[in-house]
Amino acid sequence: MNNNTLVLSVQRALLGAVPPTLRFIYAHIESQTLFFHAVFTDDAPEDHLECVNVALTEVIATLPPAIQLCELIERNSSAPWRMGNAEGLLFLRYGESETA
Repeated sequence: MNNNTLVLSVQRALLGAVPPTLRFIYAHIESQTLFFHAVFTDDAPEDHLECVNVALTEVIATLPPAIQLCELIERNSSAPWRMGNAEGLLFLRYGESETA
């Protein structure tokens, strides 16, 4: 699976599943591993985190069985959204880019 297919899979899974506390999502595949990182605001309730977990399950279902998963879903209102050159950034809440 290439990263373009991953992007489409993640975007499709997120349709209607983006809670207002979700700040950003990074995802990419490298060495047969899906790296997935979602960051929420500190006050995100558990059901908001569960929305992204369900979307991630939908993404995993589209992957070949050999792909491993490395996921991080966290609450962190102060984490900078930009990681490196922002490659793999698949979701960014409107207004977050102003704080970079």
